[in-house]
Amino acid sequence: MIWTMLNTWYAQRLLQRSRHGKALKDLPPSLYDYWKSSAPNEYHGIPTDAVFFARSVIGLLDFFECAARDGTPCALPSKAADSVWHAWLRLSPLKLEVFCRKHFGRVVPHVEGAAMGGKLDEGLAVCLVRARKAEGIVVEGPRLPSLFLLDKKVKMPYGFGYAVQRGQPGCSRLDASGRFDPLIACPPQLAAAGLLAAGLITTAQFEEFEARARQQANSSGSSCGSGCGSSLDCSSSSSCDSGGSSCGSSCGSSCGGGGD
Repeated sequence: MIWTMLNTWYAQRLLQRSRHGKALKDLPPSLYDYWKSSAPNEYHGIPTDAVFFARSVIGLLDFFECAARDGTPCALPSKAADSVWHAWLRLSPLKLEVFCRKHFGRVVPHVEGAAMGGKLDEGLAVCLVRARKAEGIVVEGPRLPSLFLLDKKVKMPYGFGYAVQRGQPGCSRLDASGRFDPLIACPPQLAAAGLLAAGLITTAQFEEFEARARQQANSSGSSCGSGCGSSLDCSSSSSCDSGGSSCGSSCGSSCGGGGD
């Protein structure tokens, strides 16, 4: 009982301190209870405490903020956030559209990974840059924004555990208990060179990243090459999973809010 009270108190504190505080006040009152009862049927082993929900719904709004900017495909890197999105879509899809229009300026359509035509890693790169900008992080990296760290933080079963190795972002699939495997795969689209090739950062930003990497390598006496694995199969038998992305994306990958 004491743990439940403390968990609920801390969840409320997280929601109040979020930069999405105004939007969070407009969440459907029944969303938490509905998610709590329905999410375990789809995401086996998912924790259903108040803090897990609070972190997940904040992550979902982080993603809406990224995806609603324009019509560029933008992929969701968190199954925890996706669990809330799925519950919300089942509970009240029309009210979700109204919510997105009000707080993010447009509807953010829910698109399964397979429907993105093998462009999940590109969509993840878009999300990475936009999430970094939203948090005031240097966009060329390598620091990861909170949305990309969410599944590992909340120990989402079979979620996506993101990390950085030798300056390059990548991920591994978390296990059934949400434990992280440090052997990560690093899609080239998420590296600074990939962001440059996609036009997500400028040449000047890339050159600054390279200069910092050289300086760090010289000071440490080590190579600046990536220590990441070359590939990782994050696919699943579920129709709402990665669709073959090497670093994975939740089913809730979105085409950037293409509807008005």
